[in-house]
Amino acid sequence: MASDNDQNKIELFTARDVRVERTRVPQGPVRAARSERPPDLLAWWRVIRKRRWTVATAFLVLFTTVLVGSVEEKPVYRAKALIEIDKENPSVANPQEMFLMDEVSDAYLETQYKVLASDDLADRVIRQLGLDRQAEFLPSAHGWPWSVSAAPAVPPPIGSEAVPDLSIRETVLTRFRNRLDIRPIRRSRAVELLFDSQDPELAARTVNSVADNYVRKNLEARWGATQKASEWLSLQLKDLKSKLEASQDDLQRYAADNGLLYLETQKGDTESNVNQSVRETQQELTKAQSDRMEKESIYRLVQSGDYGSLPGVFDNKLLQDLTVRLADLQRQHAQLAATFTEEYPKVRESQSQIVEIQGSLERERRRAAQKISNDYFAALRREKLVRQAFAEKQTEANQIAEKSVQYGILSRDVESNKGLYEGLLQRLKEAGVSAGLNASNIRIVDPGTVPYKPIAPNYPLNLGLASFLGLGLGVSIAFLKEHLDQTIRYSEDVTHYLGVPVLGFIPTFSGLGGKNRKGLAAGNREGLFGSSASKVVTGAGGMLVEDQRGNDLGIHKGSAFSEAFRELRTSVILSASAHFANSILVTSSQPGEGKTTVAVNLAFSLAQLGQSVLLVDADMRRPSIQKYFPQKGSRLSSYLAGQGAWQQMVYPTSINRLHVLHCGPVPENPSELLSSDRMHAMLRESMATYQFVILDSPPLLNRADSRILGSMAGATILVVKGGDTPRQVVQYAESQARSVGTNLIGVVLNNLDSSLNDYSYYACARPSDAQEAV
Repeated sequence: MASDNDQNKIELFTARDVRVERTRVPQGPVRAARSERPPDLLAWWRVIRKRRWTVATAFLVLFTTVLVGSVEEKPVYRAKALIEIDKENPSVANPQEMFLMDEVSDAYLETQYKVLASDDLADRVIRQLGLDRQAEFLPSAHGWPWSVSAAPAVPPPIGSEAVPDLSIRETVLTRFRNRLDIRPIRRSRAVELLFDSQDPELAARTVNSVADNYVRKNLEARWGATQKASEWLSLQLKDLKSKLEASQDDLQRYAADNGLLYLETQKGDTESNVNQSVRETQQELTKAQSDRMEKESIYRLVQSGDYGSLPGVFDNKLLQDLTVRLADLQRQHAQLAATFTEEYPKVRESQSQIVEIQGSLERERRRAAQKISNDYFAALRREKLVRQAFAEKQTEANQIAEKSVQYGILSRDVESNKGLYEGLLQRLKEAGVSAGLNASNIRIVDPGTVPYKPIAPNYPLNLGLASFLGLGLGVSIAFLKEHLDQTIRYSEDVTHYLGVPVLGFIPTFSGLGGKNRKGLAAGNREGLFGSSASKVVTGAGGMLVEDQRGNDLGIHKGSAFSEAFRELRTSVILSASAHFANSILVTSSQPGEGKTTVAVNLAFSLAQLGQSVLLVDADMRRPSIQKYFPQKGSRLSSYLAGQGAWQQMVYPTSINRLHVLHCGPVPENPSELLSSDRMHAMLRESMATYQFVILDSPPLLNRADSRILGSMAGATILVVKGGDTPRQVVQYAESQARSVGTNLIGVVLNNLDSSLNDYSYYACARPSDAQEAV
């Protein structure tokens, strides 16, 4: 039993570490935090550091591949030419239309871009320059177009009449199209032609040949369209000429048969002679009617006796002279009558002259009235005759009009054929003129020149992209492997998949850094036991060490390794499930997870508190405690086989209050021995003698030993190699242990690489573990 001093040390230690254990080992149900967590960049960085060799391998593989490919890649030169595409002129156009300027439609430009990329234009260039005989355009001999070292296919000899290989032609066309780049310049009619080749002169010749053949192809297309149009127009013109002649013959024949005669008017129109006669007769009738009406009005005045109003009377010279003479005589008579009587001779003489002149004037008026009457009756007779003639012409015109309907139909047919004939004749002449001009709307602005600088390989760009993609690929693979990792790595994995707390985190010894290793090798060791090949070293408060030529399983006081086992010791002491249990079984799900190291160092850590501890090597299949405490004569297998008492086989170690019971020779029936009554008795007696009994057992899977011991021990600790053991294996081992009533108090995560995450007591817990473990 422990002394009072030892008991006080335990109480002080428990009070000091209780706050740490409440944070690290949840005693109640775990409550998951509901708040949304921000991205943990530090956790991402830890994943990258953990998978750094994966990232480095992906980066180096991709970077080396791109570097080797860039070095072995042949230089590629690029030649450039610039052409201009003007407005499309009609295939058959007059000279005025050919020189009109207008905007180029987008549809026309898109069509021309397709023509530039057509197989026919590519075939012309390939045949003209003999590109189908150039090695860089031919397929490789092994049929791998991406193979750099493969020899190209041998082209047929020049002048050979053999049928060309369609696969070779398709390969040459494909490689030609891949090397030709057509780049339209926005908001312009200019187009850049780019061609890549390993030969700079060939690149310049090829891009110029593409431009020249494109212009020639355009001219040939226009010439062909013009020739076809001319041929079609000639055929149509011949047919229309025959139709025009036939329609003219029909028109003349119909006019002759029906007595139709048409005359050309001053306006250039044709008119029937009968219609012309009717129109002239109608004009004469109108004139006769006007003359008759005029003379009739004068005749009416004569009939009324108003000779003074007759028009033309005062225009008669004789009547004017008689009227003047009469007026003079009447004035003289009036003057004489005022002085003399009627019997005066001069008065009578003047009176007789007046009477004579009045008689002459009356006779002249009658003669004029008679003439007016005669003229009226003559005009009336003429009007009647003209009216009769107009009626006759009108009757004849009606008869001609009936016959002119068919004549008009035939005449319009003649005019239509004549118009078509003249139009086609004009277009045929214009087609000949446009063909003779041989104009093209394609102009070469800048011909291609021989490039002096290769465009590929671009080492800075290739290596920069390779570095970026390599790092991206490596990081992606690292996160994918981390996502697909099915191992137990964090405390929340243990809580989630096993439902038990994490008792401690044990770092890997190789990840603790060189400083601690140097301190260990410097001689800070006390007490050496065993042979020179295997030594057990303990420092002042440090952990046990197995020194087997570079294989260290413990380090000195103050290291992260020793602090990890102190944390484990505290967790075991404060564990509610093991509060009244002083026999602790240390096991694992499969071999190689460090259960023996944990058992030895846990026993050593408990002994440092002044507790009496018995370390039992119950692994009767592969005992390992002998490496730490190489003592002979201690044999558990011999005791279980019925030889002697177990107390006689326990020996004390150099560590105060720590005793060891070795396994001894490996028996043939370990399961039967462990399940025997002697084993039960030994556990009962040892638990009564020692404050803690630590049992090192075989793995749980595929062996019944650990389940047998777990049913006997008061508590069981499951050691899991963090980041290595699949969780399905751990879950199965945990279910196997619980199936026999084992008191599994928790899990120890072992072999954690502290160099990846700046290992501390909480390094393997996720950022939210401290919050969730409230």
